[in-house]
Amino acid sequence: MDKPDAVKVEFAEECHAIILAGGSGTRLWPLSRNLLPKQLLVLGGELTLLQQTVARVLEAFEPSRIWVVTNEEHVFEVRKQITAMDPGLESQVLAEPLGRNTLPAIMLGLDRVAGDNLNALAAVFPSDHLIGGSEAWTGDLERASRLAADGHFVTFGVEPRHPETGYGYITLGEDLGEGASAVDGFVEKPDLKTAEGFVKGGRHLWNSGMFLFRIKDFLTQVAKCQPELWEWWMARDEVPLVQAYREIPNISVDYGVVEKIDNIAVVRAGFRWDDLGSWEAMYRLGEKDSNGNVIQGDVLALDCRNSLLISEGGKLAAVGVEDMIMVQTRDATLACPMPRVQMVRDVVETLRAQGSQLVESHPTVHRPWGNYTVLEEGPHYKIKRIQVVPGARLSSQMHHHRSEHWVVVDGTAEVEVDNEPRILVENQSVDIPKASQHRLANPGKVLLNIIEIQSGPYLEEDDIVRFDDEYGRVGKTS
Repeated sequence: MDKPDAVKVEFAEECHAIILAGGSGTRLWPLSRNLLPKQLLVLGGELTLLQQTVARVLEAFEPSRIWVVTNEEHVFEVRKQITAMDPGLESQVLAEPLGRNTLPAIMLGLDRVAGDNLNALAAVFPSDHLIGGSEAWTGDLERASRLAADGHFVTFGVEPRHPETGYGYITLGEDLGEGASAVDGFVEKPDLKTAEGFVKGGRHLWNSGMFLFRIKDFLTQVAKCQPELWEWWMARDEVPLVQAYREIPNISVDYGVVEKIDNIAVVRAGFRWDDLGSWEAMYRLGEKDSNGNVIQGDVLALDCRNSLLISEGGKLAAVGVEDMIMVQTRDATLACPMPRVQMVRDVVETLRAQGSQLVESHPTVHRPWGNYTVLEEGPHYKIKRIQVVPGARLSSQMHHHRSEHWVVVDGTAEVEVDNEPRILVENQSVDIPKASQHRLANPGKVLLNIIEIQSGPYLEEDDIVRFDDEYGRVGKTS
């Protein structure tokens, strides 16, 4: 995509961007799941939150200076989404083998840029925030870069518009000029009374979660504040960072570094900002009808007031509800009073403790070759629709506990079972016996749709042995 003139900013040649695209987005369940978190969803407009972030960062940074850190489960979807914004980003995705919070993720990104110039700057951006006013955003980055070049660790604060209990706050200290202040402290998600006092007092800003710093200064603070992580970092030539990822602490950059150092500055944001971190935020930012409702999808609302009503799976009929959140997908429905929206996280934790798949994935799961949708399942059987994009090929694999039957709905399937290849077209089928090595590909120029019927005593996705895979997943279960 063509980038506007805003790319010609003063700091562009001396700064790298790290976009954090991990996280599970539990507060937007049931739309957001572990395998498709909120940053990968379109939640208004035409672009996902990640794509909106990338588009904004491309206004100030060349693709070669942008790194996106995500979980290895999301690598292929992240790469697809950001490459659609700029093909030069295809090789700029870094994968965490598992989530270890924001500090290790930032250090994973710094591993790619620190060798060039430790005096260079790095900016860190979450991928799930809504930001408006690109000219103000770029100008604030320039101001922050000057502070960082002088040795400050810089964050960005947003003037609070209302007493919000779901955000962190920054306490303002000495005025540093140019709309910047020293930071006297941080307050994490205060209660309502405290938040009301912050809004009235004028000495607190919302913490946007964006940072800018000189790489050398940041690493010095990691060595001082987090010696275990520093050891991990210093040993990276002998043991790659991702290889030792499971042994390092799960720790945020705020708690691990930012809250422990003194030379922190905050730039008062001139841009519009919102952390789309709850259904209440979705309601607040959404377009409302004459009754104050935000309605998306196939919804019938009768005598409803001031409610968020979303359906992505069948008709949602709501009668007489007020100040409610109702979100329906094909496999789950959330009904929650607006004042108790923070309890959505408790719902997710309860489901996780019960071992529910509703936390992990939607009925449709995206894969690098296409997607599959679970149509129906029960004891000893599961029925899926599998879609394979033109030219794509699944791994060569086998299953210990299940057999499969494939029926081609439309398109052309290239099938290999125990080294015997064949071509199947519409309405033709093939049996895949248990423990048979098999592979599926789409050699055609149109989407391939097949129906897969699984049968056996165990039908979970981890019953898979890969022998060969174009996407580097041999030995992995997804």
